[in-house]
Amino acid sequence: MPSKNPIAAVGSVRNFMNLVKEVNFEEIRDRAEQAPRILMVARTEAQAEEATTSLFGEGSRGYVDFRVGDRSDRIDTSRYDTVIVCDPDGTKLHDEVRKQAANGRTGNVFQLDSNGSDAVAQLRSAIVMVDPELAPAFGRWFTPFRAPAVHAIIDETAKANAKFAFISNVPSIVPLFGGLISASADLIVLTKNQVMMSYKLAAANGRDLSDQAGILRELAPVVGAGFVWRTVAREATSFLPFMAGTIPKVGIAFAGTYSVGLAADYYYRFGKKPSKDQMRAFSRQAVKLAASIPLPGRKAPDKQEAVIDAEIRASVNESEKRAGG
Repeated sequence: MPSKNPIAAVGSVRNFMNLVKEVNFEEIRDRAEQAPRILMVARTEAQAEEATTSLFGEGSRGYVDFRVGDRSDRIDTSRYDTVIVCDPDGTKLHDEVRKQAANGRTGNVFQLDSNGSDAVAQLRSAIVMVDPELAPAFGRWFTPFRAPAVHAIIDETAKANAKFAFISNVPSIVPLFGGLISASADLIVLTKNQVMMSYKLAAANGRDLSDQAGILRELAPVVGAGFVWRTVAREATSFLPFMAGTIPKVGIAFAGTYSVGLAADYYYRFGKKPSKDQMRAFSRQAVKLAASIPLPGRKAPDKQEAVIDAEIRASVNESEKRAGG
């Protein structure tokens, strides 16, 4: 029989670890521990070498296949997770590669027309956002991809939980602060997604994935506790339009998941749990983001996601500086 208190259903370490045992981590582990299959296409080997180092870092050449010269042959893009076309001279090489894709798959073909820091950073983000399932592997194998991989993992899970809250239309777990969940089964679904997210973040941050339960045991108070939901709900009163309907549920599901993701990433990078003050800061960041981007059941805002992402990154950087100090 479901618990009458859904927070209690996942709030204790024991209950949380029982929930973890129900999650299958093997597929995530297998994908994360296998280096992404990457093809770099360029007119010259020098261009391919420079682009590879810029994107993936020093020592990455052994993980990237090269195809250089004029492209008259067909490329089987299905053999690769990512195909990058380096064309700093603007010779329309990208168009040639897309036309010559042997199987017609072009969704994994990206263009890099400059090795400048902005162009490189934008391409890293684009690669992991197109297929977030590959983000743990990219973050794990290539340190320059770690930050965009973490962002993609958290963003995907937060949006998935927001959609779940919208579709299930579940009522409140937090009295006086609007709706999220009353049935413990619904809260468990959101928590399982957060557990998977945390494991992906561990993978992206280069953690040993063999001890699956051990990775998450130390995070049980963060992922499983009702503290996150209560804190997010309080912060949400300043940002979200609290009214009857689904917007509060969706916003809290998004922000609660996003703040857990920030906390988990913090732990994996710094080796210590965030303090309550830091958790509140993560919650404020997450709620602000939830109030500013399109979510199920609300219209798209005027502010662009790219601007908001920059704000969130700046806040996270500031938190990191404080932690380092």
